[in-house]
Amino acid sequence: MDKKEKEKEKENKNEKIKVDEKEKENIKKQGKENEKIKEDGKPKKKEKKEKEEKEVKTFKIITLGNSGVGKTSIINRYIKNQFDTNIASTLGMNFDYKEIHFNNKDKIILKLLDTAGQEKYKSLAKSYFKNADAVLFVFSVDDKESFNTINEWMESFNSINSKINVPRYLVGNKNDLERKIEQNSIDEFARNNKIQFVSTSAKTKNNIDELFEEIGKKLYIDFLTKGDKGQNSINIKIIKKDQQSKCCLGRADT
Repeated sequence: MDKKEKEKEKENKNEKIKVDEKEKENIKKQGKENEKIKEDGKPKKKEKKEKEEKEVKTFKIITLGNSGVGKTSIINRYIKNQFDTNIASTLGMNFDYKEIHFNNKDKIILKLLDTAGQEKYKSLAKSYFKNADAVLFVFSVDDKESFNTINEWMESFNSINSKINVPRYLVGNKNDLERKIEQNSIDEFARNNKIQFVSTSAKTKNNIDELFEEIGKKLYIDFLTKGDKGQNSINIKIIKKDQQSKCCLGRADT
């Protein structure tokens, strides 16, 4: 091999080395780009929220009282803004839900339990007493007997749920009808039993929303502040309702 051929061969080798190095560089560059594409395609980890979303708490409110005093009508008026004079008596237990907001920020859910007033269903109602967060003892102001039995309902409830922090309300429904119970008797009963009295009418909607808003507000404050009474200026605004009621054994009483 003469000198010229050797120089040419050397030149070719050098050229091949350059091509190989360039190819390696391109492969390396392409690899980095592929890695970047792959990395970009991965879902990024969510940043920690500054403030975790607060728990949506469900509170159970149970209604107790004789058949026909208007427990179902009170609930239907509040949940659906409806009143039906032909509602059948309870054959078990019904329940509905209502979601309410506080200052367009926090929210809670009220689960309203509608119990049967007949004697044979009292044992079924008792199974719900223990976990109740609030209770309404309902009588009709035009039915003295329904008022006289409230004490029995209270004793039955308190024997199972004796927690003092459970709000208890005495509700005199049907105040649109002629009163057959002296207001002094009602006031005295409420005072002796340290229970708040509220006069309502499911028919006219008198004090229905106010009653449940007050209960919801109290439950919310107690849950949030563990009994701090200094925040009773919270404003409650109802924003949503669930129209689908659920039941166990039948319909509810008026």
